[in-house]
Amino acid sequence: MNASEFTEYLKEQVRNHSIYVWGAQGQKKPTITEEWIRKREKTKRNADRAIAHWKKEVREGYGDVLRAFDCSGLGVYFFLKHDLIDHDINADGLRKLCRSIKRSELREGDMVFRMSDGRAVHVGYAIDGERVIEAKGRDVGVVESPVSGWDRYGRPPFFASRELKLTAPYMRGEDVRELQKSLRERGFDPGQIDGVFGKKTERAVKRFQKACGLKADGIAGKRTYFALGLPFYD
Repeated sequence: MNASEFTEYLKEQVRNHSIYVWGAQGQKKPTITEEWIRKREKTKRNADRAIAHWKKEVREGYGDVLRAFDCSGLGVYFFLKHDLIDHDINADGLRKLCRSIKRSELREGDMVFRMSDGRAVHVGYAIDGERVIEAKGRDVGVVESPVSGWDRYGRPPFFASRELKLTAPYMRGEDVRELQKSLRERGFDPGQIDGVFGKKTERAVKRFQKACGLKADGIAGKRTYFALGLPFYD
């Protein structure tokens, strides 16, 4: 499992206009009804807000594809489905799973938190170093936005690094972008820094490997990562 798969799942929820409902973890049609939302929400006002937003998205044609989440449920649904965790976890529980990192270290697959009284009360999920996807609230649902206004940053133990190489179709992701940046910083031109592992990136990897005395096979695995000063998570 790698972070790019999680990112694709998150982007799908944005495309499908998934909604926010308290305690929800990926429910969809026909489970989502006005009655179901009222049972989930704690107050009439919040239920009315969630229902109004849901009805708006249904009118706009997303009723068959959208899902319902709260902030932690957006992550937990994926983590449970892929056996990365074995029980439900709230936002503060997700924070406790993570290794604390700095804002400058943020990358795809990391989590961001808003804190209150020493506890995480809201969580979002980084899709790169500058943007997050979150189940933001009852009036807007699942959205993508710039990293702003978060109090803590964490790296979960879920996502292993993957070997990067030339494939058909091309491998894509923030990990490819980081590889390309590192290659360019060391004087090995990978072409456009676009997160796509194409032929120019493969050539740059081979040239770097040869310069470092590594097997010049164009496959960026553990030894190539380490030579570039990049972390590799087994």
